[in-house]
Amino acid sequence: MRWIGLATHRLVLGSCASLLHLTICGAVPIWAGDEAPRFATVAPGISHASFDVHPPDSEPFSGHVFRIDLGEADLRLVPAGGPSSRQTVEQMAASFPAVVAVNASFFDKEGRAMGLAVSEGSVLAAGKLKNWGALVVSGTDARIVLGAGIPDRLTNELIVQGIPRLVIGGRVPGLKPQLAERTAVCAAAGRVVIVVATQAETTAFARFLAEPSAKSGLGCTDALNFDGGPSTQLVVRLPTLTLSLRGGSAVPNALIATPGKR
Repeated sequence: MRWIGLATHRLVLGSCASLLHLTICGAVPIWAGDEAPRFATVAPGISHASFDVHPPDSEPFSGHVFRIDLGEADLRLVPAGGPSSRQTVEQMAASFPAVVAVNASFFDKEGRAMGLAVSEGSVLAAGKLKNWGALVVSGTDARIVLGAGIPDRLTNELIVQGIPRLVIGGRVPGLKPQLAERTAVCAAAGRVVIVVATQAETTAFARFLAEPSAKSGLGCTDALNFDGGPSTQLVVRLPTLTLSLRGGSAVPNALIATPGKR
């Protein structure tokens, strides 16, 4: 899978274009891999950058990254329906006029979300997995923790589990080699970073997340992998930017950011 505009040279798109399943409208600054991604504010509390990475020891990959400031934008987990329901991210994001949305939970053979999933304080899936990671958001505080560290008495507004933890305390752990499309999140204090990428090798992708901007990375101190491969999906509808990556699977829930506070 290759996305329009994510070439090795710099390019700005001034109109709509499409290739494969991705559609882009608006001006998109492209990072060519020799400097840190350059972010531009695209809505209150939401900034965006594109990237094209050429690791020395693995296949190149490209994608989009969004910084969500929890003091100015809302983040929620939207379910597809009942415990075994699945929809596309596009369907789950349809009611939001301005949105950045990606797939979140892994799911089992029955279509049920795997791990703990909490949205606006309501439990969507109760199967907490102690050895998985979790994005935990309470108010304007966001962090990524081990599942075993989530208290049984839940007071958090948003929890979604994934695996593996790609970055832990600024370091990349030993990771299983795998090439796949990627959906991931980073979290620290009042900011959540959402990253969607074309096929990327696990460790190379994690290094890009962890490297500081001075070394052309995103500077994530903690990062978590969500479901990927055919589940990776992205929907963006904002005044200055429209993106659509449909993926190949319906999923149990979607992580949705909306500009402004409710």
